[in-house]
Amino acid sequence: MAVATLDSITDEQQAILEMVRQFVDEQIIPNAEHYDGADEYPEPIVEQLKELGLFGITIPEEYGGLGLDLTTYVMVVEELSRGWISISGVINTHFIGSYLLMKYGSDEQKQKYLPRMATGEIRAAFSLSEPELGSDVQAIKTNAKKLDDGKYEINGQKMWVTNGLMSALVFVLVKTDPDAQPRHKGFTCFITEKEAGVGENTGEYAGLTVPPKIKKMGYKGVESTELVYDGYKCPAENVLGGEDAGLNKGFAQMMDALEVGRVNTSRPAASAWPSAPSSPPCATRRSARRSASRSPSTRRSSSSSPTWPRRSTPPGC
Repeated sequence: MAVATLDSITDEQQAILEMVRQFVDEQIIPNAEHYDGADEYPEPIVEQLKELGLFGITIPEEYGGLGLDLTTYVMVVEELSRGWISISGVINTHFIGSYLLMKYGSDEQKQKYLPRMATGEIRAAFSLSEPELGSDVQAIKTNAKKLDDGKYEINGQKMWVTNGLMSALVFVLVKTDPDAQPRHKGFTCFITEKEAGVGENTGEYAGLTVPPKIKKMGYKGVESTELVYDGYKCPAENVLGGEDAGLNKGFAQMMDALEVGRVNTSRPAASAWPSAPSSPPCATRRSARRSASRSPSTRRSSSSSPTWPRRSTPPGC
């Protein structure tokens, strides 16, 4: 994936950033507080993201995407987060899924998924964490065993999956060789398909359940869920990269994608920080709406050095 410098932004990239900035000011900021307060999935905003082509921002043009570089993606994410940080979560797990496909997917997998991912018709999530592990990825217990018919049966429970309900694809890391030494050589990334927005999958997706979303103190609007794989059947061709090239190679693939995805942690943090260009005026407008009965120290703080109100996320102004 290409990476540009800030001095080499093209006119096309600048136009995209201006488009996103206008979208944030007109559509996200006026509505963010509602969705954040109600912990409601922002479906109308997501539909507009699709229309703008932002789900395909780094997907090559040959697959219907915009084919832009990582630097431009980072700047777009920063702009979106300026309006509401949760929107970056809707985009970034999808970005990580598309990155995995672009770098490690087979030609067949790219042709099958990337065009629909570029339009946002299908959106992606990825999953490593489990109820008993987070950073210790090598302790994953969810496993896949190959059946006589050639498919893999996946069993286990995943946790903290952003876009776990609304996604149609989940890139999931599971154990396929329990005896591997070192342990990281025994994990495989599967592309598991599901029905978007459905808790209990049936038919060809039977065996994958999405329990009710996890209640959080912040990062609301975008859902975080568990995923329960109970006899879920995954075809061998859905091993990332194909069975021959991808079996037991999933650990390195996922770590690579996770590292690239960390740009979505740094830039939204920068856009939400009070030193960000939009934050002081936003905080000033909020402080102006506060009751005059606030303590003198609070009023002085609001007027002299605007800061975000004490809340889990800084939604729209």
